[in-house]
Amino acid sequence: MKLMSIAKVVLFSSSLIGAGLYGQPAYQSFGAEMPEGGETVSLSQAIASLGENDVAKGSVKIEGKITEVCQAKGCWMVLVDGDKYARVTFKDYGFFVPTETSMQDGTIFGELSKTVLTKEQLQHYAEDAGREHAKVSDDPLEEYWLVASAVSIKTK
Repeated sequence: MKLMSIAKVVLFSSSLIGAGLYGQPAYQSFGAEMPEGGETVSLSQAIASLGENDVAKGSVKIEGKITEVCQAKGCWMVLVDGDKYARVTFKDYGFFVPTETSMQDGTIFGELSKTVLTKEQLQHYAEDAGREHAKVSDDPLEEYWLVASAVSIKTK
């Protein structure tokens, strides 16, 4: 009986720490487990270190502010750091994030590259973001793209 009570206290204390009640931020995790090791860099640092083909060598762990999320089903989001941004999609379309995670801090583990979006793709993303009648440019848009295998979002 005492052992059961001790186990309940340990489980309850663990859930409090996970919930951020002891001063540590709580996180929601999506996709694969976030790697423990390795340096976490800002999105600006990651973009500055892209190779000559505008592709990172391997996966990187990047942090930034999530400013926009697909409102249809959470299948993409935009990560911002200062004046730099990257559209984040999820590896193999294997997971999504909650649509209400905008304006939260996030850490993304994935592959960063630069891509060009067509007018049709831009219109699609505007509609997914809830801007059905948004006017988009006829010109293609270059943007950074991050295909995430793991996402960790700091809860509010």
